[in-house]
Amino acid sequence: MHPVLLKGQSLTVERPQRTTGTAVGAAACALAVGLGVALLIRALNWPVSFPSFLAYLGAAGMAVLALLFAFWTYSCVTMRYVLDGNGLTVRWGPIKHFIAIDRVQAVAHGRGEQRPRISGLGWWGYHVGRGEVDGQRTLFFSTHRSGEEIVYVKTAGLTYALSPQDADRFTSEINRLRQSTRSDRASGIEREILAAHPIWADHVAQALAVVAVLLNIALWGYIFAAYPDLDREITIEFPPIGDITTLHERAEVLKIPLTATAFLAMNLFAGLVFQWKERAATYLVLSGTIFFQVIFWVAAAVAVINA
Repeated sequence: MHPVLLKGQSLTVERPQRTTGTAVGAAACALAVGLGVALLIRALNWPVSFPSFLAYLGAAGMAVLALLFAFWTYSCVTMRYVLDGNGLTVRWGPIKHFIAIDRVQAVAHGRGEQRPRISGLGWWGYHVGRGEVDGQRTLFFSTHRSGEEIVYVKTAGLTYALSPQDADRFTSEINRLRQSTRSDRASGIEREILAAHPIWADHVAQALAVVAVLLNIALWGYIFAAYPDLDREITIEFPPIGDITTLHERAEVLKIPLTATAFLAMNLFAGLVFQWKERAATYLVLSGTIFFQVIFWVAAAVAVINA
């Protein structure tokens, strides 16, 4: 425990044991980076073809996976439990769960025979997600490696599974606060700006964005697969516009998916900005993004057929 004074109020900050969870997460992140770089270096020497597309796609996938593991590892490193006169704050990455002290009904140590099943993020020495323990809905923010390392903070509707390094002192401090203080704050969840973005709760916007991204990825795959069989001179037609352009180098056909990707990036960014104030505008922008991806698909198909 580490008492800290802030604005005249005593805070007790307890950090869980993070060495194991951080090491596993950092190793997974490094492995994803290594695999991604290896795929990218390999693909740079290949001609434009479907195998090279798969290699680039794999490298991009490894980059996304590395970013996820980096974020999860950062959240493990910064995880902490803060006790003050109002209650308990559980910090995980950009999210804070506050439990008012008068909402705490009991605090109990975990038992070795308990084998909680957790649905969510987890690896050896790191567990974040929902589960059930003794018939109670339980939210895990722990780095436990055995049941004895868990402290269960029970409220009326939800139990929190934590893993403070000094479980006895942590439990004693919560019980002392329960007997001596009253909270002037309501329990709740606080999110920092990125975690608070409404996109995380909007399944319609998520679905529209995923469809647009998948169409764009498939477009790249189609062009890469067809590229080796294209003539040196190809024709691209945009039917809605009626414009026909003759290209003298087949490499120019790569501008179709490249332009589609630029449209995708701009519209996704615009949709994220609009959603703060007007959800309907986000739906309109994302629907338009899908429409434009289809238009570029038509242009690509015509270019390949006329080659």
